[in-house]
Amino acid sequence: MYEIGSGIRVYFENKKEFRNVVFFPDDRYAYYPTGGMLFELIRDDSIYMVTTKVENMIKVFPNYNAEASVDNVTDGFKWLYGTIEDEELPLATELFRGCFNEVILDVVGRPESYECVGDFFVKCYEEYLSRIEAFSVYVDAIAAYNSGSADDFQSEMANDFMSSAEELYGLYTRKCSIHHKNGKVTVDTVQMKNFLQVLTFEYCRMKKESKPLKICENCGRYFIPSKRSDGIYCPAPSPQNPEKPCSEVGANFRQTVKRRRDPVERKHHNNLCRLQNMVRRLTETGASKDHIAKYQTELQQEKKKYLSEKYADGGNGNK
Repeated sequence: MYEIGSGIRVYFENKKEFRNVVFFPDDRYAYYPTGGMLFELIRDDSIYMVTTKVENMIKVFPNYNAEASVDNVTDGFKWLYGTIEDEELPLATELFRGCFNEVILDVVGRPESYECVGDFFVKCYEEYLSRIEAFSVYVDAIAAYNSGSADDFQSEMANDFMSSAEELYGLYTRKCSIHHKNGKVTVDTVQMKNFLQVLTFEYCRMKKESKPLKICENCGRYFIPSKRSDGIYCPAPSPQNPEKPCSEVGANFRQTVKRRRDPVERKHHNNLCRLQNMVRRLTETGASKDHIAKYQTELQQEKKKYLSEKYADGGNGNK
């Protein structure tokens, strides 16, 4: 067991599809696949717990107006650590504690005075929130960059993060050592105390396994393609039909929207349907091969005409 507020410890190997082992301060441990730690942290209930709930609990702290003494601050954060906890979000719980502990040490070391312990808490929360916001900005920038939808700011943020992460790529993609001594087995681990450390770790692991974090083009949620790295739709239930995933609904829905907005797409779709139905009907009614071939030729010409018009102006479908 190690001290609460010291974050988590992670054991990993240099194998693809290896489930990383996360050790918590209370001697519990859990297995997370590549990307699994990150996806726990960006869940809506995790974000709420480590931001809004923290702010709300500070406001209702029983000894808010007490003197900002060492003892009162210590007691206050023990109380806060106990209220920000969720058994279903163990990673988010411990990273909140680890990150907030880092902030406390930073704020305590500054030559500032506080009217009460509550003011000290508020100052710590402001600093802590800026770190959570930085984490969120980097997650969104990386996902947008990998999806090809990043704006200039996101591209800059993504490149900045990826450049820094490269320095730790060797560390996070190797195998942790295992030691055997006197009949006992121990393993080396890497300590992580804040959200950016976990994001860096997950980025390196995802890069090693060619599993980019992306944004679904249908629903806008984060996801990691399960098969091809160039996938653009997630496997979660689609907003159009909760019984079907975006990966099944997305392409058709996107094409439908495109046809409504693009006259070239709409004209091509109508002509294509007309000719395909004609060929099908003639085949089913036993028409001559020459008669059927006439419409099959028109069908091929329609496809060529569509491609010609589509790419006549840089591929945007407008002449």
